[in-house]
Parts: sequence; structure tokens; C-alpha cells
Amino acid sequence: MSLVFRVLHIAATCTSLGGLFYARMVLWPTLDLLDATERERFLSAAIRRYAYIKWTGVIVVAVTGIFQWLWTYPYVENQNLYLIYFGIKMAGAIGLFSITFLLALPAEKLHGMQTHRAFWSGLNVVCGLMILVGAALMRSLPKTRL
Repeated sequence: MSLVFRVLHIAATCTSLGGLFYARMVLWPTLDLLDATERERFLSAAIRRYAYIKWTGVIVVAVTGIFQWLWTYPYVENQNLYLIYFGIKMAGAIGLFSITFLLALPAEKLHGMQTHRAFWSGLNVVCGLMILVGAALMRSLPKTRL
């Protein structure tokens, strides 16, 4: 069961972060090729379509992450350092979740943020890298047994 949760966790993370990277590096730079009306229609459709993938990934990562924590944390030799690395990972996750959530809200007060999606998408990529670094550091710590 542990292997299934690990595979699901990694697959959901790769899909979510890969989508963010694609949006920032490929999608946003090419939007200028469309006129304003087409750009808005295209962007709305792309965001709506990706939302299902993104939020399913968030749920899968959260659920599988909890189980992995329960299976791993008791056996980590240096639990204090593990918590620091976990904090790095969670800071990235909270940043990524917050930005994604705020960009998805149809609120007039968030219009300024939403008109600068490329910047926020780039910041989401940075948050995603924080998650990967934190996860790699967590995995690097020795365990007593698993």
C-alpha cells in the first residue's frame, strides 16, 4: 500500500508542477499571438479545463502525503531536521495553493492579480521548486527502518 501511495503522490505532483511549468514557459509567452478577445476566451477555457486536473492533484497529494508522513516520520533518525525540511516543503505548498486558489476566484478585488498571471505563474514555479527541494531533503535523511 505504501508503494501505491508513493506512486500516486509523485504522479499527482509531477502533473501539477508540470502543468505550472508548461503554463509559465510555453502558454503565457504565446498568448500575445492572439487578439485580446481570443486570448480571454482561450485562457478561460484552458484554466477551466486544467482546474479539474489541478484540484484533483491537490487532493491526491494531500491524502497520500498524510499517509506517507504516518509511515515515515516515526522512523526518521533526525526528526528535528526532518521537520525543518518538511517546513520548507509546506511553505512552498501553501504558497502554491494560495496563489492558485486566488487566481481561480472570480472576485473583482483580485482582478489586478489575475491580469498579471504570468508573474504569479512564475512564482508558482518557484513554490513548486521549494516543494521538490524540501521533499528531496526529507528523503535524504537516514531512517531506522521502514
